[in-house]
Amino acid sequence: MEGPFVIGIDYGTDSVRALLADAATGAVVADSVFNYPRWGRQAYCDAARSRFRQHPQDHLDGLRHVIGEVLAKHPGAARRVRAIAVDTTASTPCLTDAEGTPLALLPDYADDPDAMFVLWKDHTAQGEAEQITDLCARSAVNYACHSGNHYSSECFWAKALHLLRGSERLRRDAYAVVELCDWIPAVLTGARNPSRLRTSHCAAGSKQMWSDRWGGFPPEEFFEALDPILLPLLRHISKENYTCDHAAGRIAPEWAAEFGLPSDTVIGVGNIDAHAGAVGAGIACGTVVLNLGTSACYMALMPPERMEGRLVEGIFGQVDGSIVPGMVGFEAGLSAFGDVYAWFKNLLSFPLKEILAHTELLDEQTRKRLVGECCDRIMAELTTAAERLPLREDLPLATDWLNGRRNPYPAPELTGTLTGLRLSTSAPEIYYAFAEATAFATRAILDHLEANGVGIDRLTGIGGIAQKSPFVMQLLADVTGREISVIDCKQACAMGSVVFAAVVAGCYVSVEEAQRRLCNFPATLYRPDPERRGLLMRRYQRYKALGNTPDNRN
Repeated sequence: MEGPFVIGIDYGTDSVRALLADAATGAVVADSVFNYPRWGRQAYCDAARSRFRQHPQDHLDGLRHVIGEVLAKHPGAARRVRAIAVDTTASTPCLTDAEGTPLALLPDYADDPDAMFVLWKDHTAQGEAEQITDLCARSAVNYACHSGNHYSSECFWAKALHLLRGSERLRRDAYAVVELCDWIPAVLTGARNPSRLRTSHCAAGSKQMWSDRWGGFPPEEFFEALDPILLPLLRHISKENYTCDHAAGRIAPEWAAEFGLPSDTVIGVGNIDAHAGAVGAGIACGTVVLNLGTSACYMALMPPERMEGRLVEGIFGQVDGSIVPGMVGFEAGLSAFGDVYAWFKNLLSFPLKEILAHTELLDEQTRKRLVGECCDRIMAELTTAAERLPLREDLPLATDWLNGRRNPYPAPELTGTLTGLRLSTSAPEIYYAFAEATAFATRAILDHLEANGVGIDRLTGIGGIAQKSPFVMQLLADVTGREISVIDCKQACAMGSVVFAAVVAGCYVSVEEAQRRLCNFPATLYRPDPERRGLLMRRYQRYKALGNTPDNRN
C-alpha cells in the first residue's frame, strides 16, 4: 500500500524551496528551488536606505514552480499528497485591498515598492519602531514585553505605519495588512477575507504584540495614541491565530486542479522560517538551534512552568506556544551574519567588476568568465588563508553590526567597526575579524539567555553557513566553548514545514512525535579547542567593550 506524501515549502530571503517527503519516514522524494527574479536584480531595493522589498508576483511564481517541479520529478506523487505547510521570512508584511490582494498585484501599484512585501531586514521604519517602544514604556501595560521590552523596525506594526505615513494614496486604498506567512496559505486555500484568515500564532506573538495577557492585540486606544491611521488596518485583520499544528483550510479547487492534487489536501497554518528550521532540526528543551544564513536566528524552548512567568529582556521574542506548541519559544539573533561576509566579498570584488570587467585587453566572453571565476573564488581563498592565521592579541578587531544590533539589547543605530589596522594588515585578517565578531555576538546572546534562566545543553547548527563553512563553525565552537552539531539537512526550514504538514495531515498526534520519526539526520560535530580559549576570551571582552555604552548595553 502506498503511503502518504506531504510538501513543505520554505520562503527564504533569496528563494523559495520545497520538499516532497514521505510522511512515514521523512525521506525526501523530490526537491525544488526557485530564485526570485526581481529580488535577484535587487529591483525595488535601496540598500543605502535599508529598504528591501519583494514583489508578490515573485512569491506566486515561485509557489507554482516549486510545487509543479517536485510533483513532476515523481510521477504519480500528486494523488498521494495529504498536506502542504509553508514557512516564510518574518516579519514580512504587505498592504492589501479588501479581498486580501497585495496592492502590488494591482495595475496602479505594480511598481510601487511600498505596495510590496517589506522584507524582514528592511529598517526604513526605525522612527516608527522607536515611537512604539516609547509608547509601550509609558503605557499601563508594556505591550513590547514579549519582544525584550523593545519593538523592532523589523516588525509588523512599525512597517505598516511607515508605509501609511509615506503615501496618501496608500492610506486611501489599503484595507488591511498581511504577513507573508499568512498570505501564502490564504492563496492556497482561496481565503479572501482579511478578517477571517487563520493566521500564525508564531508571527502574531513574536512580531505583532499579540498576547493572551491583554486579550489579543493592544487595544484601539494604544493605536489611537500611536497614530490613528493604523486603526482601519487593525479593524480589518483577523483577531484569532493558531499554532502551526492546525490547518488553515483545504486546498482551493483551482490549485488542486492545476497540480492534480486531491481536493481534500490540507493546508497548514503558516509559520516563521526560523521557527520551522528549529523544528526541522529536532529542537527540544535544552537545545538551541543556530540558524545561520544571511542573518542568524537562535531558537530555544523552555516548559512554561520552569520560566515561572519570567520575561527575558533584550531579546527578539518570547512567546508561549511558539516554535513548538505547549512550550515557551525564544528567538534572538543577528541582523546580519552571512550578509557580513557577503559585504566583504563585494568590497573586494570592486576592481574585478568595475575595472577588469571593462578592460579592452580581453574579449567580452573572456572578461565575463574571468570576473566570474575570480568572484566565485574569493570566499574560498579568504577562508583558506584565514584558517592558517595564528591567533594573536593584536589581530584587527571588528564588530558585526553592519545592519545594526538585534540582540542582546537591540540597537539598530549601531554600525560595524574595524579597529587595530596596520600597514601590514591583510584581507584574510580582516575577514577573520568579521567572522570572529559574528561568533562573539553569538556568545553574547547565549550568555544572555542562560543568565536569564534559559537552559542550554546542546547547540545545533543549520542553514547555509553551517552547511558550507567549517571555518565559521569551528570558530563558533571555540568562542562559545560548546560543541556544535551540524545536521546533514540542507533544507531544515522546509523539513520543519514537512513536520507540520505531517501533523495537520493527521499522520502524527503531536509535533514532538513527528520530529522523532522524521528528523533523524547524521551530524558533523565541532568541538572547541581549549588552547585558543584564553586569548579568544580576552578579545571577546574587548569586543563587548565596544558596545558597552549607557545606551547600548552588551
